[in-house]
Amino acid sequence: MRRSVPEDFSALLDLFKEVAAEGRWIGTEPGFDRARYRTNWERWFHDPRFLMLSALDRERLVGNLSVYPDPSLGFEFGMLVAPTHRRRGIGRALIEHACAWAREREIAALYLHVFPHNLAALALYRALGFVEVERHVAAMVRANGEAWDVLRMRKELR
Repeated sequence: MRRSVPEDFSALLDLFKEVAAEGRWIGTEPGFDRARYRTNWERWFHDPRFLMLSALDRERLVGNLSVYPDPSLGFEFGMLVAPTHRRRGIGRALIEHACAWAREREIAALYLHVFPHNLAALALYRALGFVEVERHVAAMVRANGEAWDVLRMRKELR
């Protein structure tokens, strides 16, 4: 695991495409605008308020976690792990690193959003001390018209 570098962006976009194609775990769906994502990451990469981590298996990027400021929530993170590398401790390591980074910056808490059907992610987040603070009913409308609930979770860092 290491901080992401601009050379990771193509592999990261491929990871997003792979996870989005599963159609279950993230809000991003297939056909997303790769150029827009790349532009945002390039901006984030040079801003000290953001953290972008890459998890590698040899040379292959298999996980990512990004922490970013949200004007209404504080600091939020999003995470992806390749289907072939789940349940190996990668998500836990990424989150623990992000929490340490946030504590060094005296950030009071980290937030995340997760779908209630993502039971493996929920178990990990709860094991790491995240608690549900809000449920947004039918907040994510998918391309197929389904409306999914979204849970907001928080972990106190102080």
